[in-house]
Amino acid sequence: MSSKIVLITGCSTGIGHDLARRLTLANYTVIATARHPERLSDLHVALQLPPDVRDPTSIANATEEVIRRFGRIDILVNNAGYAVRGAVEDISVEQVQQMFDVNVYGVMRMIRTVVPHMRQQKEGRVITIGSLAGKLVLPVNGTYSATKFALEALSDAMRVELAPFGIQVVLIEPGNSRSNFMATAQANSQETLSDPDSPYHALYQH
Repeated sequence: MSSKIVLITGCSTGIGHDLARRLTLANYTVIATARHPERLSDLHVALQLPPDVRDPTSIANATEEVIRRFGRIDILVNNAGYAVRGAVEDISVEQVQQMFDVNVYGVMRMIRTVVPHMRQQKEGRVITIGSLAGKLVLPVNGTYSATKFALEALSDAMRVELAPFGIQVVLIEPGNSRSNFMATAQANSQETLSDPDSPYHALYQH
């Protein structure tokens, strides 16, 4: 049996990076993607690509390159995402829009581009890395959780919509992991969390 072709987004660090390494060791044909492909230099995968999940053209170009080289995509792993912390009142609408653009709309863009190929193949699997935050909301994490709750809704709908075409839909909801995710979230949120004039300053300190 030929190796399964796996396209993974957000492989520069954390879960995506580790998953690309582990699947390669398990003899999958891995296409690792990241906006900063230089961060993929230690991954010995079949192909490295630099699509930005916010940019439909770059997604289309990357997908076409995978199809040209390998003829199919068996598994899509939607892993790209990030968090901004802060009380709902403190976080700007623009910050939330940017987070939705990556965490939710980025997933939708990938699906709109890759799933037609799976439908033509009459089989495939879409795996989305959600979060425990998509089931349990904590203070200062409401807007990030909103993006992950959205992935729950999308996945539940697609699980039924895509089943007739032989495409499985899986949502994985991990908790904290040993990665740079939390440190990056803290850095993204530092201005908000360190503002002494915020009415939520005591909460942030706690």
